[in-house]
Amino acid sequence: MFVFLLSLLSIAEIETKTEQIYIAPPTIHDEGLEPYQDYITSLLVSSANVNSHWVKLSKRADNALIYDKHTIEMALDTTCNYRAPLKCGAENIHWVLVTDIFTTKDFATIVVKLYDEETRLIASTSKSSYAIEECKEQIKRITVSQQGQPPTEITERNPDKCILIKPSILDKDISQAITILFASIHPIK
Repeated sequence: MFVFLLSLLSIAEIETKTEQIYIAPPTIHDEGLEPYQDYITSLLVSSANVNSHWVKLSKRADNALIYDKHTIEMALDTTCNYRAPLKCGAENIHWVLVTDIFTTKDFATIVVKLYDEETRLIASTSKSSYAIEECKEQIKRITVSQQGQPPTEITERNPDKCILIKPSILDKDISQAITILFASIHPIK
């Protein structure tokens, strides 16, 4: 019985460290994507939850709790204005995940950065997609048949019809970026 109590006492003395990670709403540099900010934020939060086990593997903490703009103020009981997430992360001693999304006519890129409680960059990644030109051959075949003659096939070739497929950030791109980000957290030495 005494040995059992000692083992319980030693287990109670082991302190577990939990990192709190705030997922800031993404900064979107494309007016067409701004209406989707809440959806993109929810993708970032869910992907971070799925990949939070990497925090333990980096030996920085035993587990991680993920917060978004709806939950951070209740969880930490703070008055910090989370429009400046890095400042609030340093003030409230937690990590911050910051996302930027850029699009042009030629490429779309998502850049994700993870900062620790001292606003040091501990992981970052980016995922890009590019515009693709898709062309279809314009071939027209006509069969001409004359009486007493074998049918003749005439092939008419016009210039290819090409369209430019706009680059886009897909939900799988966000998930991949978050997975790569968490897997690349710099371990504590």
